[in-house]
Amino acid sequence: MNIRTVLITVGAVGLMGIGCETPPPPRPPPPVVRYPTQPLGLADVKMLAKSGLSDDVIVSQIRNSRTVYRLSAADILDLKDSGVSEKVIDFMVNTPSTYGYTRPPPY
Repeated sequence: MNIRTVLITVGAVGLMGIGCETPPPPRPPPPVVRYPTQPLGLADVKMLAKSGLSDDVIVSQIRNSRTVYRLSAADILDLKDSGVSEKVIDFMVNTPSTYGYTRPPPY
């Protein structure tokens, strides 16, 4: 073997190792964890209103909790006396139709 053959052979063997390794597959994204939301009770709504939060924030919180309210006349008056705005009360009154619950709850 002459020097040229040896160099070509060594070079070819050296190149064989470059780029031949298969890269590992990409990692899958982490799973999306969805936490169930807690219902927002009447006391919670009154507390949010008393703390001075805007109607939009309170309505958003109700919307995100997907709480369905079936308010009696006494509930509505109590909310109003507690400082809850009519806009928020109106949204609460309409939650059954907003979320597609048209039947009254079983007693």
